[in-house]
Amino acid sequence: MSQLKKLFLVFIAFGLFQCIVKCNNSEKSNSESSITIENCHCNDLIYDDQYNHFYVEDRTIPYSGSCYEKYKNGKIKLTKEFLNGKLHGNMFRYKEDSSKISLVEFKNNFIEGRALFYDIQGNDSAVQYFKRGKLVSNGHQ
Repeated sequence: MSQLKKLFLVFIAFGLFQCIVKCNNSEKSNSESSITIENCHCNDLIYDDQYNHFYVEDRTIPYSGSCYEKYKNGKIKLTKEFLNGKLHGNMFRYKEDSSKISLVEFKNNFIEGRALFYDIQGNDSAVQYFKRGKLVSNGHQ
């Protein structure tokens, strides 16, 4: 009976070991499925027309993170957010004095949600609503 218990414990230990190995490999493959960089210049991104994805270096790993463009004076001109190689999140445009020009919301490379345009005082002056890149309404809601 004691040998049967030992065999059972070895079997359980082996099963746990296999589970741990599979979980670790799964975490590695998920973390390597896209490159995440906190910030990069938008000109550093590579756009692949065929697959409709953005990449940083290697065209096998889609980019996740944000990018920016700057004016000559060093102030931010534009910011975009990406997830798994696609525009996903907010895109802001700024004037040279750092006041906002517009905010456009994206989801999977489509304008999805609001597109806000700001007046000289920084108030939203025009609002448009989009669904999968198609304009669905103008005005405030």
